[in-house]
Amino acid sequence: MLREFFSSLPSKLFRVTSGGRVIREIDGLRFLAIFPVVIQHLSERLERNTGIVFQQGNEFDIATFITNRGFIGVYVFFIISGFILAKPFAAYRLKGGRKISLKSYYIRRLTRLEPPYIIVMILISIVLIVMGYYSLSEIYPHLVASVFYMHSIYYHSWSVINPPVWTLEIEVQFYIIAPFLALALFTIKHKGVRRFGLIGLILILLLLQDYFDLAHGYTVLTILAHIHYFIIGFLLVDIYLNEWENGISKKSYFNYLAILAFGGAMVLWSWDHYLINRIFFSFSLFILVYSVFRSTWVNKFFTLPWITAIGGMCYTIYLIHLPIIEFFIKYSKEIQVSEIFSINFIIQLLLLIPVLLTFSIVFYLLIEKPCMHKDWPKQLRAYVLAKVG
Repeated sequence: MLREFFSSLPSKLFRVTSGGRVIREIDGLRFLAIFPVVIQHLSERLERNTGIVFQQGNEFDIATFITNRGFIGVYVFFIISGFILAKPFAAYRLKGGRKISLKSYYIRRLTRLEPPYIIVMILISIVLIVMGYYSLSEIYPHLVASVFYMHSIYYHSWSVINPPVWTLEIEVQFYIIAPFLALALFTIKHKGVRRFGLIGLILILLLLQDYFDLAHGYTVLTILAHIHYFIIGFLLVDIYLNEWENGISKKSYFNYLAILAFGGAMVLWSWDHYLINRIFFSFSLFILVYSVFRSTWVNKFFTLPWITAIGGMCYTIYLIHLPIIEFFIKYSKEIQVSEIFSINFIIQLLLLIPVLLTFSIVFYLLIEKPCMHKDWPKQLRAYVLAKVG
């Protein structure tokens, strides 16, 4: 009975999409993106809050280096967004697909993403007030700025309510300009010229970011420092529509290329944001995503039902994982089985995963998934009117 429940659960968690078609590799990549983020935030909270004195040395340095690479996940999210948002506009320009109404596009973004976001931000604000961290007058301006995705721009810092949502503010900034960028870039009909232009644009953006020092200061919290990742998504969707849509030729050597690219990204990412590092880091992420599509057993792993189901819930997990980790670590921080950091961290992670997944599944099924239905506002209005009437 229990086995049947868990085997059937992923199908209940699959996302609802506008086109009705789910690209399993994309949901697998969403898993790849969310997992390093969760690992980094758990690692940081364990280091900050525990009273355990960990054994110092190579093991600690290597373990914390690996666990503090969550930003790789953030940038994979940006690439995925570039891919998903450009796809219908690129299909329209290149394949004669359905013309996308800009009004419908923006309303869809609003009704799909805003309700879960606002609910989470309000709930966290209430908890912070009740626990005495902030007064209503202190937190209210931050809540308003966050709800309108303006916190990073107005305060020049991430939200005190839910710090990870700084990346969602960047996503929204891109949502606004994505249709115009996609329609302009995919107007170029010649495949070679178009791809040369996309690669050139990525390099130009990296050079401009370096010249104007946009990867430092408050601008690092805005799209100005990250727009090239979204354009990498444009390049990948160009490849997908023209070479992969009717079948992808998979080769075993892409398995090893995916692993090498992920390892390269881990080594290359740095808060120093050196230009050469950022160029090769961006290239590594492109190769990583490309290889996930074209590999054999790596592709099979990232298209497993549970992997794609968790990836499909990434928005919910991203919204709620940090407050859950903060609450979780209060009670788990003194669990010690060794002075070795990696052993303690793995124990913490194994304890956290079922807790985080349980809360995520409940929130996803109750709040986020219903918002995936295009007509949910009309359905809700009809339901309320029927009850009132």
